[in-house]
Amino acid sequence: MDLQESFEALDSRAPDTYAQAVEAYCDGILRLHWNERLINKIFGRALQSHAAGRLVVQHYQWQLRGAPRPTLALLQRRMPGGARTLATFFAVLRLAGMVAVDIDPDDRRVRYLVPTPRLLDGLRTWVRHHLHCAEALGALPPGHAQRLDSDTDYFAAFLAGADHILDRLAETRGRFGGWDWFDQRDGGGRIAMLLLREHCRVHRPGEEGSTPFPLRASELAQRLGFSHSHVRNLVNEATAQGHLTQDAPRGLVALTPRFQAELQIWLQHLLGWFAETAAMAQHHLQARSQAPTHNKAAGVHNP
Repeated sequence: MDLQESFEALDSRAPDTYAQAVEAYCDGILRLHWNERLINKIFGRALQSHAAGRLVVQHYQWQLRGAPRPTLALLQRRMPGGARTLATFFAVLRLAGMVAVDIDPDDRRVRYLVPTPRLLDGLRTWVRHHLHCAEALGALPPGHAQRLDSDTDYFAAFLAGADHILDRLAETRGRFGGWDWFDQRDGGGRIAMLLLREHCRVHRPGEEGSTPFPLRASELAQRLGFSHSHVRNLVNEATAQGHLTQDAPRGLVALTPRFQAELQIWLQHLLGWFAETAAMAQHHLQARSQAPTHNKAAGVHNP
């Protein structure tokens, strides 16, 4: 799925390019999940996404840096949450064809977890979308997002260094108010993306306060694979928490100023971490190209 068109269509002369870029970002995230019932169930909460991310990072750190190969036991030691929960999650990933198992030839009791092309292709699309947004907002020079497709070494270097993103996410958990509240609930992150997208669409530069917009809960629930009552309950709870306001008779909602600020701070931090990881990947490749030939091959494993 090519999501670049949304960013290419941005009007740099528009009075609020930030809102346009954020709308394109949210719309792309939603398009990746629309009608993807399995994906929404597997990656419904942040813990699952981060666990899959840790697997991929460890896999590429093994390939490029000689780090230990990822096993279930290794990931259980490094991830929050119960060991049984993680074991079940990775079993689901195997059934979905996103993770394979490689048995150690010297000790058949040791089973390495290997990300499959299906998982890596989806992750490439996910990372590319974030880099496009970072470029559109000026947080990253142009070219990094496109390089993910054209340069396999750059893609590998980015993923090997993406623990920077996962570590920052873990360290700042709970600091972004309303975003964290949504992200901790099933499908909450996707619902927050839709709310922010609709807010950006109705927002006018210089406008004070929040403009209400219609919430099509039934359509949202159907496209994300959740029940209508789940979406409505989450929106009602968010209203009680002070993240939203509702005009129930007209079916309208609006983001509170506090929630708007929390979302903006969260997104700025997130895109900043992606930009930093991209810069580190480029630096790694530059340093590697200047290293002696025998050093380049040391500690590097083929997939």
